[in-house]
Amino acid sequence: MADNDDELAEAVRELTRTIDELRRELESERSRRGPRLRPPTPRELLAFTDDVALPAVLSVLEASVRALETFQRGLELVRTEREVRDRTNEAAATTSDRADQFRRTTLSRLDTVLEELQRAASEGALPADDEARDLLSEARRLRDEVDDRLRAETDEVETPDEPTGWQGDETVSIDIEEGTPPEPDSSDEPDEPDPSVDVEAELETLKDQYGPEEESSDGPAADETDGNPDSSDTDGDREDSSEESGADANDENGDSSPDDGSDEN
Repeated sequence: MADNDDELAEAVRELTRTIDELRRELESERSRRGPRLRPPTPRELLAFTDDVALPAVLSVLEASVRALETFQRGLELVRTEREVRDRTNEAAATTSDRADQFRRTTLSRLDTVLEELQRAASEGALPADDEARDLLSEARRLRDEVDDRLRAETDEVETPDEPTGWQGDETVSIDIEEGTPPEPDSSDEPDEPDPSVDVEAELETLKDQYGPEEESSDGPAADETDGNPDSSDTDGDREDSSEESGADANDENGDSSPDDGSDEN
C-alpha cells in the first residue's frame, strides 16, 4: 500500500514538472510575439489619414494631371502637324495649278505666234523659201524647248496624286502651204503678257530680220512705184501736157498752110 502511494506521488510530481515546463514555453512564445493586435482608434485613423492617405491621393492626382497635359500637348502637336500638312498640300496644289495654267497660256501664245508665222508665209508676207522654212523650224524648236522646260518645272511642283489636264506630249506641226490657216481662238489668249517669254518681241525681231529680204525679192521697181505714188501722177501730167502742146502745134501748122499757099499763088 505504501509502495503504491509513493509511485502515485512520484507520478504527480512528474506531471507537475511537465505542466510547468509547458507553461514556461507558452509564456516565452507569447513574449516573443509581442502584444496582441487591436483595431485602431479614431485618433490613430485620423492621424494616418492626415499623414499618409491624403499626400498619397494628392500625388496620384498630380501625376494624372501631368499625364493628361502631356496627352493634350501630343494631340496639339498631331493637330498642328496635320494642319501644316494640309496647308502644304493646298499650297502645292495651288502652285501646280498656277504652273499648269502658266504652261498652257505660254504654249497657247507660242502656238498663236506659229500660226501667225504660217499665215504670213502662206499669204506672202514672208518669202516661201529655205529662209522661211528655217524660220518656222527655229520657231518650232523654240516652242518645244519652252514646252520641255515648263513641263520640267510643272513636274517638280506637281503632287503625284493630282494629275494635270494638259498633255505635254502634244506637238504642233506646221507646213508651208497655200491657203489661209484657221483663226486662233481668242479665248485661249491670256489677258496679260507673259513676263518670262516675250513672244511679241521675238515676232517683231523675226519680222524685222526677214522684212528687207521680202522687199528686195519683190523688185526695186515695185518699191519705187509703191513708195512714190506721186511720180506716176507727175509722169501722167507730163504726157498730157506734151499731147496738148503737140495738138496746138498741129493746129498752128494747119492754120499757116493755106496762108502760105495763097501767098505763093
